[in-house]
Amino acid sequence: MQKDKIFKTILLFCIPLLVLSCSKTAGDDSPGQDANLALALITRSENGDLAITGEDRFTSLAVYIFNNDNGDLEFSELITDFTPESSASLYTKSVRVTQDKKAVYAIANYAGQSFTAAGQPVTITEQTPRSVLDALQVASATFAGNDIVMVGKKVVEMTSTAVNASIEMERLVGRLDLHVYKAAELTDDAVELVSIIFCNQVTKSNVQYQSNAMPAGDIRQTETHTPSAATLLEVVPDNTDYASRTPSDAETSFYSYQNISGATDPSGAAPDDSSTPYLLVNVKVNGAPVTYRGDLKNLAGLYDLERNKVYRIKTVVGEPQGILYLRIEVMKWDTELSEITYDNRAFTFSGTDNGANRGEVSMSDPATFSFNLTAPAGAVWAANLTNGLDFKLLSEGDYVSQGITRVTPFYIRIVPSKTFSAGADRQSRFYITVDGQKATINPNGAGGPFDDGRKYPGTETEILIKQIQ
Repeated sequence: MQKDKIFKTILLFCIPLLVLSCSKTAGDDSPGQDANLALALITRSENGDLAITGEDRFTSLAVYIFNNDNGDLEFSELITDFTPESSASLYTKSVRVTQDKKAVYAIANYAGQSFTAAGQPVTITEQTPRSVLDALQVASATFAGNDIVMVGKKVVEMTSTAVNASIEMERLVGRLDLHVYKAAELTDDAVELVSIIFCNQVTKSNVQYQSNAMPAGDIRQTETHTPSAATLLEVVPDNTDYASRTPSDAETSFYSYQNISGATDPSGAAPDDSSTPYLLVNVKVNGAPVTYRGDLKNLAGLYDLERNKVYRIKTVVGEPQGILYLRIEVMKWDTELSEITYDNRAFTFSGTDNGANRGEVSMSDPATFSFNLTAPAGAVWAANLTNGLDFKLLSEGDYVSQGITRVTPFYIRIVPSKTFSAGADRQSRFYITVDGQKATINPNGAGGPFDDGRKYPGTETEILIKQIQ
């Protein structure tokens, strides 16, 4: 066996595979705010098992709604307490706004982070200007799964007086899960893992949604994992056994802000020791130290590490004179809306008070409904009103207007926006959409007292809501 450290060539395979807050809008609506915007910020925490150690949670949240045309800030909110829990995986809010086009910005887990814009320190406040948000950068010397900065942005067309907008939050880091084994030809050899070094880990990122721009300056470092106890590597498992391994089975996980090389043609791409991401795996084979190197690629074959992706890496140590095999699966942290199959929607729906069951609401008697979407995993639903001027969906306490697939139900509460007037006939249609399609929440033949045996006034997909005294 060779006793000196050896740098080896790599064979690389890429395989596709009650909230406490500060709010700008406390008090009465400002003049001209005659529309309702229902927001949902989602981490997709209910989908799959890729998220670990709080990666799918909000511990702090900054939300801004700007008038997209004139830049006016119409709403902002900073949340640092998700009582009774320490964090949340979903944020919903129903906000009164003007009927102009909106630009929504959101930054999750901002508390305690180091932000700059144009080289100057920035403190996130309710009044942070849009121009600063567009230039924001964040720096982190260390990373933790329960403190990952996320960003969201969406331009919303206010096509009616009541509009829903769902925003999928984007994690600014990528995660590397290292599953380390020895090759079958080393079955009878003692292969001890000494350390794994992640080179060119990026410590600074722009805070713009879906942006590949890289900050300038000295933004790279190395991070080393050393086993807490002597670790002898197992023989690489077969594909079936390996497929059952979960993130918690990994030897270690590294985080990094995105590392984009700028190359666009895989055929001409090449690793760069000073910038592109790579791994050094240090082992002892029968006591002899050996170092192997492995360069990371994305699915396009570029030496890039992308944000909001999980790199599941099967790392196989070969003969000391051989090679290090890296089998890399690049996966999205959570399934996107466009990838969810909605053929088998499963939900329960019911009214929980007299206002809901009659379709009549007053200032003292709201309409409250229970809705629980249990399939498909990762799907988003939204409650809607056709009249957002005279009625509103509450987004406070236990009540939400949007949600994600989960085991326990959500509660939807409808209240009047204005005091009762005997001369005003105020009505609205209430309905729920899943992937933009109306759900049958009021089916015929349900044994109810309304037309065609429906439980509530209205149609199969809509419930008629009236204001009474």
